[in-house]
Amino acid sequence: MGKLLQPDHPQVISASAIIRKVRPDVLSINEIEARPEAPGLFLDNFLKRGNDPLHYPYHYIGPTNSGVSTGLPEPFEQKGFGLFEGQYGIALFSRFPIIRGGVRNFEGFSWMDLPRGLSCLGDKAIEIHESFPLFSTNLLNVPLRIDGRVVHSVLLHASIPVRGRLNKERNGDQLNFLNEYISGRALPGVEPFQAVKPFVVMGDLNADPEKGEGIRSAIQRLLENPALNRLVPSRPTFLEGGGLEEPPLDPGGFSMKLDYILPSCHFVVLKHGVFWPGEAGWWNQVRLASDHFIVYADCSLE
Repeated sequence: MGKLLQPDHPQVISASAIIRKVRPDVLSINEIEARPEAPGLFLDNFLKRGNDPLHYPYHYIGPTNSGVSTGLPEPFEQKGFGLFEGQYGIALFSRFPIIRGGVRNFEGFSWMDLPRGLSCLGDKAIEIHESFPLFSTNLLNVPLRIDGRVVHSVLLHASIPVRGRLNKERNGDQLNFLNEYISGRALPGVEPFQAVKPFVVMGDLNADPEKGEGIRSAIQRLLENPALNRLVPSRPTFLEGGGLEEPPLDPGGFSMKLDYILPSCHFVVLKHGVFWPGEAGWWNQVRLASDHFIVYADCSLE
């Protein structure tokens, strides 16, 4: 939160400059502190400032499991990683009205409630405490009213599948839950999503279909879901080392495709890509902002 209170903070200035350059109508941001005032601070101190201000009259930030203590022994001592409670949240900014009464979130869904046949855990499910949540942050369904129609924004920041098999399998099962949910199939204690409605999946799924430590079959199943436009980023969306005061600028570092915008088949995709600039000035801004790159999609609703 401290960065959002500093209008001269170089990392957030760079991030906001990139957002103003791309100028999305709907914007999802991960790793923003899950406090009600955070979206407003980002808007007032950064996006609305300067000669090319960007206004989002509607925004939402959901609850998160990040940094929340469980009282359980390791490795289950936190619901999700965080140096403090609420560190890594998910926010949505929109030019279109948010239907707040229709927002749904799943931070309380127990990992053990995911049917065994869908889970990556197999026989290891007995090792998971029954109260331990599936999501290390959250999965959100935030409906928007766009030109008289309801479009569901399905947002996920998935666990990083490193530091042991627990995180790897948790990431895979978060993707399995997402795949089942957008397909409209029943999950324990979850009202089935009406897959006939248009929706867009957005987020850092922390899974590359071709490399990395994630369970590739989980991300591949999601990308092959017939309800989706299969938009695999044309470039890496993660490049090691960004987001520092003096980030490495080498574009040839370790990279992966982790971030996605996946519109449902109700949409015609006009253009999509990754903001990977060739100009040195913009490249420096991108690397200072984050180790991830902004992903965009221009879509028309049929």
